[in-house]
Amino acid sequence: MNASFRPCLVVPVFNPGPALTRTVEGLLSTGYPVLLQDDGSDAPTQAALSDLKRVHPELDLGRWEVNQGKGAAVVALLRRAAAMGFTHALQVDADGQHGLEAVPRFLALGEANPAAVIAGVPRYEGTVPAARRYGRLFTHAWVHFETLSFAIGDSLCGFRLYPLRPVMRLLERGPLPARMDFDTAAIVRLAWEGVPIVNAPVTVIYPEDGISHFRMVKDNLRLTRLHTGLVLRMIPGLLRRRRARRASAPHWSKVQERGTTFGLKVCLWTYQILGVWALRFVTEFVAAYFFLTGRATRKASRAYLTRLFEQRGPIPGLTSRPGFFTAYRHLRTFAQSYVDRFLAWVDAGKISVDFPDEAAFLAQRASGRGAIFLSAHLGNLDMLRGVGAARGLKGLNAVLDSEHAARFLALLQRINPDYDAQVIHVKDAGPDTAMVLADHIEKGEGLFILADRPPSAENGRVLRAPFLGHEADFPMGPWLLAHLLQCPVYLFFCVKEGKRHTIRMELFAERLDLPRKGREAALAGHLARYAAALEEGCARAPFQWFNFYDFWREAAPDKKA
Repeated sequence: MNASFRPCLVVPVFNPGPALTRTVEGLLSTGYPVLLQDDGSDAPTQAALSDLKRVHPELDLGRWEVNQGKGAAVVALLRRAAAMGFTHALQVDADGQHGLEAVPRFLALGEANPAAVIAGVPRYEGTVPAARRYGRLFTHAWVHFETLSFAIGDSLCGFRLYPLRPVMRLLERGPLPARMDFDTAAIVRLAWEGVPIVNAPVTVIYPEDGISHFRMVKDNLRLTRLHTGLVLRMIPGLLRRRRARRASAPHWSKVQERGTTFGLKVCLWTYQILGVWALRFVTEFVAAYFFLTGRATRKASRAYLTRLFEQRGPIPGLTSRPGFFTAYRHLRTFAQSYVDRFLAWVDAGKISVDFPDEAAFLAQRASGRGAIFLSAHLGNLDMLRGVGAARGLKGLNAVLDSEHAARFLALLQRINPDYDAQVIHVKDAGPDTAMVLADHIEKGEGLFILADRPPSAENGRVLRAPFLGHEADFPMGPWLLAHLLQCPVYLFFCVKEGKRHTIRMELFAERLDLPRKGREAALAGHLARYAAALEEGCARAPFQWFNFYDFWREAAPDKKA
């Protein structure tokens, strides 16, 4: 073993029952130093500890007369280990729950990753007490939110190898909780400090003679209080780190990368465990986070809503000039749209949809003719595709030019492969792309294309068109493709009205022609019709156009904060 890696085993003790002797003797058999802290145990436990010390004088045993809590005992052990010159300490509970065969494996991982916490992730044998099961589900959701990652596999497991140097630095900044909430608080705050987390499985059993001191009501309330405090501490820290990282404003395709994959995983995990209500609840905090940390997003939202109000207001939902917190409503609507988007693919029965033109849509699909459906980041493009897939409709393809969106839908497809979610990723509107899409059109399939965002490539071809009283860039690619494919083109928008979604579809052209002479004028005319339709859609649903970047980037900058 590396001479610079000096581990020990630390065990907080409070009336663990007969499992105590088995656990301590099992740890001693590994050959590593064992430190115990008796946290005010009863007479039988004190007697068992005295017997162990008599048989194994190498045991390092401390004792308190009055119980101070598991967290306090672990902190005392970690401080003692650091003072004795150990570099790492493997925390093990005394109640016999953890499979001790994991000790050498955790120490090997610690030696290979000396800067990391090696965090135990339980692999249960037998049944799990309800108090533990529900406490874990509750805490996992909060920890994922508090760290904005899935780096921590389990924050409650008491089998964990700590690197002592960062733990001592953390303790210098302030105390950690003294009770059962210690394990969660310690690993979350270490993650905030940038300490790597390496997850490793550990067998967990609940022996018949073991005694658990976890109380479902009291300790879950304690965890609730802990998570409230962590969230309140988390937001200022994230804001500071956000300001430190901020450099120049990136292109929209990079801005929109924020949170997409993470958001989907949170949706999936929360929905599967707790259901729709919890999914919407968690989304409220996600929206608040992006509002607080997204200065550029807030500014873009306010610029759009201000232009909409000046051009079309006052309108329902936007009866006065937008203020600072209007952007929060906009971002909250966006976050909730992801919930609806998710449900459209995993449980379409929970989505209420009005589709006045459904008969025309079904007739078009039954005709065997391929078609293009031009949409926008207005409302929920996936609604028709998700609901249609649930009804057995095939060949509904999303044509995307941003890789993060392609990954999002690919993940949805893995969640429910029966929906046959097709994603076609394109970089530009060149001949190769046209050939790929022409094959889908010849098969009679539908191509759903977003036509309101410039290409992700900085040098992508755009054409300026009037939108909300100002000139803005729109991509030329969708219109060139429609001309090359010579198929029917429909406008398609889906917005949420109350608790129901309304799908609006209308024929834009039986085929779209761009003659050689006057091509740019013809293109400008089609684009102007599209921009006017998009503007009408924004006026009907002002908070459901989700282009959170400087859409009018060549216009005079908005000098308001």
